[in-house]
Amino acid sequence: AAAAPALLAAQSALAKKANANKPGAQKGKVDVPKPVTKLDLDGRRLVAIGDIHGDFAQAMKALELSKCMDSEGKWVGGTAVLVQVGDILDRGDNELAIMRKFQKLAKEAKEAGGEVVVMNGNHEIMNVLGDFRYVTKGAFGECRRWVEKKRLREVEKLGEENVEPLPPVPDGVSPNSYYGLKARRDLFLPGGEMAVKMATNPTVLQVGDTVFAHAGITENHVDYGFQRLNNEVAAWMVGKNSQPPKHVLEEKGVVWTRDYGGAEGGNKSEAAACKRLQEALDATGAKRLVVGHTPQQKGINSGCGGKVWRSDTGMSRGIYGNAPQVIEIVNGRVRVLSA
Repeated sequence: AAAAPALLAAQSALAKKANANKPGAQKGKVDVPKPVTKLDLDGRRLVAIGDIHGDFAQAMKALELSKCMDSEGKWVGGTAVLVQVGDILDRGDNELAIMRKFQKLAKEAKEAGGEVVVMNGNHEIMNVLGDFRYVTKGAFGECRRWVEKKRLREVEKLGEENVEPLPPVPDGVSPNSYYGLKARRDLFLPGGEMAVKMATNPTVLQVGDTVFAHAGITENHVDYGFQRLNNEVAAWMVGKNSQPPKHVLEEKGVVWTRDYGGAEGGNKSEAAACKRLQEALDATGAKRLVVGHTPQQKGINSGCGGKVWRSDTGMSRGIYGNAPQVIEIVNGRVRVLSA
């Protein structure tokens, strides 16, 4: 407990430093990516996986359940389109490992004519904002090890004298805690290596007649433009824009609203939300919305007469540790895949 104020002081000191020329930060000019916003399904199988929250083992179970990955971790989904609806980060210890697995699967899927799309949820937004309240001790350690390995590679290549030395650890703070926090900031604040990777991910996506958003959409978001919203989030994450669009900060925004979370979201009646959803779907030409964000203790379910599907089962052991489930859509037919 005595170290906590010193760690907060260290965090304050780190906050005043620029996020450039750090072992975890991107070097040189970074182009702003244009995240995918719309995909044609063309009769392909569509699969959705909900919130993962740093639980590698549960994520692997969900991927196998989706029939897109085999027990050896290889893509076997063929031309399928797999969408992970956000919140890989926080509450679990293996976030970077999960991010790397999805990147590997995306490459393998593309070679087979398929697609893997990872979306930004509220916890991705929070981490780029520097809100690390839900980062576990293990996740800070994973970041520290990632940056340490990267620094060692730079030392081997350039020599110790040509690599920025590590800053001294403040009194009263353990080196692991301090360097874990520093690594987290270097990786996830705007312009950091992981923030730049996440900038390629959409925040809102339409695949055929299905819209995906971590928490939900309204007609206002459609009018604003999905591509515009995605582009502005990307520009903020790479460090070009100082702020993200308001639609990812507002309580009723696309990564925050609980309006489509059903009873688990504290909603006694869905009528008003269903009306707003129908207006939004009509404006997009889509038939349904798939969300995560609000854990469903009884598993994946739908609302608004099948117009909204809730994919977050609380599978992470940092939430409920519930059994993974997956949404599958084939030729407009939605079903839930369970173990």
